[in-house]
Amino acid sequence: MNVRPLRTAPHWLARAAVLLTVACTGAGHGTTAGSDAHGSADTGHGHAKLTWEQLALGCTPMGTGEAAHIMCNHGHSLSLHNDDLWSRRLYLLAHGHKDPHELELMHAMNGLPPPLTPILKARLGERVRLRVISYGPLFHTFHVHGHVWNEAGKRKDVQTMGPAEVYDAAEFYAGAGADDPAERAGPGDWMYHCHVETHAATGMWGVFRVLEPKTTDLPGADGRYPTEVPLPLGASGATVDVYVVAAEVPLSVARVFSPATKSLDLVERLARLYVPQSDEATFLAATTSSVRKQLADKKESWTPWILALRQGANVRVHLRNLMPGVPVSLHPHGVAYDNKNDGTLPQNVAVQGGPPVLYEWRADTPGTWPLHDHTKIIENLGRGLFAAIVVKSPAEEQQLQRDYLVFMHDYDMDWVMGSDEPGGSGH
Repeated sequence: MNVRPLRTAPHWLARAAVLLTVACTGAGHGTTAGSDAHGSADTGHGHAKLTWEQLALGCTPMGTGEAAHIMCNHGHSLSLHNDDLWSRRLYLLAHGHKDPHELELMHAMNGLPPPLTPILKARLGERVRLRVISYGPLFHTFHVHGHVWNEAGKRKDVQTMGPAEVYDAAEFYAGAGADDPAERAGPGDWMYHCHVETHAATGMWGVFRVLEPKTTDLPGADGRYPTEVPLPLGASGATVDVYVVAAEVPLSVARVFSPATKSLDLVERLARLYVPQSDEATFLAATTSSVRKQLADKKESWTPWILALRQGANVRVHLRNLMPGVPVSLHPHGVAYDNKNDGTLPQNVAVQGGPPVLYEWRADTPGTWPLHDHTKIIENLGRGLFAAIVVKSPAEEQQLQRDYLVFMHDYDMDWVMGSDEPGGSGH
């Protein structure tokens, strides 16, 4: 494989562990008691006592006195899944591999499964756009190995992003240059990730796979690979109806190394998702059971909903809520709408058993835009109730051969993703 790691994994992960140590024991958290991996407090000391495993999982002291505990498994994910490099390293060490480096950690080799995050594919020389949306409260940076792109006349290969910020200017030829399809980096697996090293180490990484021009790994009947942005709906001046339900669905959100079995075990949590339906009849008949059945074979590969529209199209989005006690709405960015379609008013909120809620928007501005809940926004966003709008101009449709969107997401699986375990078992 033609992958060029920036540094060897022991150095990188050791540095990540040091950063986590500083974060978990800094004075900013106050005086706290220590705990074991399941949050039981050790009140015999005035300072937090964290094990090496807890440090590796990003555990943080929380509270003081009787409320003191250790909150573990703060997660950083791409498109609702993560695959932490620390667990992969522990797996390889447990099976006799010494000092595994980034190539071994990334690839489905030496018994490692492929990453849970989306594998982005393009053939050598194809024009590619990588779109990124950052949800959650933290700042991230997006970086892809082996490639550069042009932005306002400057070459770059990394972009800093704040909460709810979008970046969709990473456009280049796969395995080649920003403006020239001649081979530059070549085929192979190239890492894409957040360059905040602790975020990457705990799950915010994936693989951009550049294939040979005559590869047998071909796209589907619609000319797209499964993880690409969907083909845009509608036409300029026309109206299209879209149907989506909000539901709680079990999702395989991470793999965690088990010392007892020396295996990488899937961690499943209840995620809250927007799930598009094919037509009005299916939409009206949808139940929690039918939606879970719909996604049963996608637990490890589900990505958030992307509403792709052609510039100038009008869209009518019909929303039903299948979750008891959880209000849901849809707030769009970037598209044109009047006040009553903002997604923040009482009439915009869908509740279980209530009538469908209708939103009417116009896709007038090309670009990539956030789309998310605006009711219980912290909890619902944390558990997955977010999506994206992609508005494509005619010129963009002709120019791009591969088009991907990844979601940078922060969550704590202990309380946000619906775990019954005080300490959780994933991150």
